[in-house]
Formats: sequence, C-alpha cells, structure tokens
Amino acid sequence: MAEEIYAFSRLEETFSRTKSLLWPPNRGIWLRLAVIALFVGGGASFPNFSQYNFGGGDLPPGMDGSFSGIMPLIAAFVIVVLGLALLWMLVGAAMQFVFVDMLSTGEIRIRRFFGERFGKGVRLFLFQFVFMLALIIGVAALAFALFGLAGAGSRFGVSALVLLLIPALLIVALLVGVVFLLTIDFVVPIMIREDCGVIEGWRRLIGVMSGNLWQTAAYVVVKFVLGLIAALVQAVLVILAMLVVAIPFVLVGIVLLAVLQAANYALLLLLLIPYLIIVIPVGLLIAVPFVTFFRYYGLLVLAGLAPEYRLLPE
Repeated sequence: MAEEIYAFSRLEETFSRTKSLLWPPNRGIWLRLAVIALFVGGGASFPNFSQYNFGGGDLPPGMDGSFSGIMPLIAAFVIVVLGLALLWMLVGAAMQFVFVDMLSTGEIRIRRFFGERFGKGVRLFLFQFVFMLALIIGVAALAFALFGLAGAGSRFGVSALVLLLIPALLIVALLVGVVFLLTIDFVVPIMIREDCGVIEGWRRLIGVMSGNLWQTAAYVVVKFVLGLIAALVQAVLVILAMLVVAIPFVLVGIVLLAVLQAANYALLLLLLIPYLIIVIPVGLLIAVPFVTFFRYYGLLVLAGLAPEYRLLPE
C-alpha cells in the first residue's frame, strides 16, 4: 500500500473542523477570529526612501529652503511608522500562539491566552526580526559589493554578475519563505507542547523532518498552491464586498455634489472614514474561514508527521 501523504489526507478533516467551528455562524467566534486575522493574516511593507536623493530640481519653487525644516518631521514620522510596524509584528507573533490555543482547546478567547503566550510571542518576534535583519544586511552587503565592482570593472561584467545573482536571490527568498512557513505552522505548536523556545522548537522539528522529508516537501508545495488559490478567491470576495459597501457612499457623494453645486473634495474625502470603518472589518470577516482553515491544516499535518505533537482534540 502506498504511503499516506498527510498534505492530501488531512484536507478533508481540515474542511470538516473549519465548518464545525464556523457554521452555524456565531458572532463572538467570528469577531474574535477576525481580530486574529487582523494580525496573522498578512503583513506590511514600507517603501525605502533612503536611496532617493532629493535635489533642488525635485522640489517646487520656494520649497528649497523650507525642506530642511520639515526633515525632522519626516524623520519622526518614519520612526513612528517603524515603531508601529514592530509593535504590530510583536502582537502578531503572540497571536500565532493564541490562535493555536484557541483551536486546540475550543475556547475562542483572546485575552486569556494572550497573557499566557506573550513571552513566547516575544521569542518568536525576536527570531523573525533577527532573521529578517540578517537577510537585509546580507542583501545590502551584496549591493555594495556590486556597486564596488561597477566602479572598478566593466559594465558588461557587472551586468552578467547581476544576472547570475538574480536566480540565487530568488532561491534565497524561497528558502526564507519556507523557513517562516515551517516556523509558524510547525515550530509554534511544538513550542507550546514542549514549553520551549524557537531554537529548541526548530531542533525538534528538524528531528521530525529528518524522517519525513518528502512529507514535509509535499506539505510546503500543497500549502503554496492552496495559498495561491485562497488568495485569489479572497481577493475577489474582498473586491466585491468593497464595491457593494461603496454603493451607498457613492450615492451620498453624488447627492452632495448636486446640492453643493461644486466639487467639494474635502467633504467627499470625509466619506472615506466611515467607508473604511465598515469595509476593513468586512474584509477581516471574509478572511476568517481562510486563516482558520490553514491553521487547522498545519496542526493536522504536524499531528500526522509526529503524533506526539497533536494538539487538536479527537
């Protein structure tokens, strides 16, 4: 008999558990899971302005002298944004453990588990932060090396080197993605079961994977394919929801323009505030079945790979 491939055999139970938890809809469960989705369902990236050189020709007339005066404000804004991003990552790391606790115990509570798991969340955050920082430093060092070669060598040689390095960078990015995937899906539950840190959790996971390389590879591939499909479906649903929610706001805007007999854009922009207040929670509620499914999926596959790490009730 062919060996059972957990990445496929656990799909039916994953659907069953997700449906059992979310249907019929319970407002409290859905709202709490929407909060979880807010932190574990995505990330944020920020453009890098440091490489752009603002010259006098880039600024409107009369702004040259005043630009230096607003630089402290820009720096303060960037610091605040980065601080909020790090805080977001920290809370999100703790929520990964909270999510597992909620599904494994059947108690959909955030406050209780958050206090218990915050310490492990800090460890996970530090692991992710150091890993990302090391990657950024490595890429920056590579960029400086290429710039150095560009100043010392021929343009053709540097271009050829860059073309050769692109596949290597893509492979590195893929490996980093796999590391983060396995950390969240497998190491987090192991940390909960063994009451250990991230490094010890990875050591134990490596022991599990050593005898299940094909099973782990199958899970990564299937998770990637399912993730693409889920992202497409979720994007379509969110766009449709945004359009439906926008209908009354568009009608109100048309009425305001007709009454005011002028394009009062400031007033119209104020309509964005209630629109976002409605559409953001709607988008998070749409994400609930998807994040719940994939969290169940990872826990069930891990239980197949190593029954001693089964956290979900029978």
